[in-house]
Order: sequence, then C-alpha cells, then structure tokens
Amino acid sequence: MRLTLLVMIVFAVAAVLGLGATLRAVTHGLPIGGLTIGPWRADPDIGGLGADPYLRAGVARRGEAPLAYGDGVAFEARTDDAGRSLDAACDYTLEGDLPAARLWTLMPFSPEGGRLETALGRRGTSSAETVRVIGRPIVVELSQTAKAGDWIQLPAKGAFVLRLALYDTALGTPLARRTPPQLLAVKRGACR
Repeated sequence: MRLTLLVMIVFAVAAVLGLGATLRAVTHGLPIGGLTIGPWRADPDIGGLGADPYLRAGVARRGEAPLAYGDGVAFEARTDDAGRSLDAACDYTLEGDLPAARLWTLMPFSPEGGRLETALGRRGTSSAETVRVIGRPIVVELSQTAKAGDWIQLPAKGAFVLRLALYDTALGTPLARRTPPQLLAVKRGACR
C-alpha cells in the first residue's frame, strides 16, 4: 500500500513538473536557440518547417502569423541594454544601424502582445517615415512627451515590449546568423 502511494506521488510530481515546464516553454520560448543580438531576441525558424514543437505550439496559442525566412525576421526586446525591464515611466533612446532590409517597422506592445493605446494614437515608426542622415545612425526616441526628431509616444504607465520587424532581409537565414550585425541600442533615460 505504501509503495503504491509513493509511486502515485512520484508520478503526480513528475506530471506537474513536466506540464509546467512545457507550459513555460510554450509561453516564453526555449532559453536556448533563436537569435539574440543585445537585448533583441528572435526565433527565425518560427515561420518555417524547422520550427520545433514548442515554437509551433506557442504560435498557435498566441494566434500569430509569423514571418518565414523569405519574408523577414521579427525581433523583440523586453529589456534595455543594461538588462532592466522596459517601463513606460522612463524615456528611451534607440540608436544604431540596421541590416539591409526592404522595410522595417518598430512598435511598442504590451507584454502580452496587445497594442498600446496612446494619447495621440501614434503607435510606431517604420523605415518609410524615419528620417535618415547619410553617415549617421538611426535615432528614435520613446517617451510619453513629444521629442524632436523621430519619436514614438509611450502609454501613461506600465511595462512594454519593443518589436522590430525586418522585412525581406537575409538576417534570419542560417548563414547570416553566424555573424549577425548589431541592432539598435536601447538606452534608458530619465524616469518619472
């Protein structure tokens, strides 16, 4: 009787740990694999046949339509360059160059993936509207208050996630992943 009870407890603990680890892998992705450049992380295989079962389950759970190799690659930043979580109470400066791409978009989202509501309704920027000066890096300001130059308004409060999508780029291909270029640096400024 005791042996049977002990075996049932061991199986119950194993089931809870296994299902918990699977849920974590599906909701947050595996800690290994993917492509990490500074605070930016992407799963270039997510839209292709090389996606592992956890990536596929995560995509299905979130209801996403991910980019495939031929389409581009989508990066996500949850922290700044110093590893601090992104907070709408702070100002941020994104600065640097981006790899060759036909088009890129940059938008803040809620940590759950929802669109953020701002007072002016300006939700992001793209390569089509960002001012570029030859020989100088891209500079985009994120703040609740208006800034000179390229600016994305942040919501009144709360955590957020940045998504940078590069369309029609070679960066997501296995060959380009070996020596990835730098992406935009995420530098925290003043906080309220």
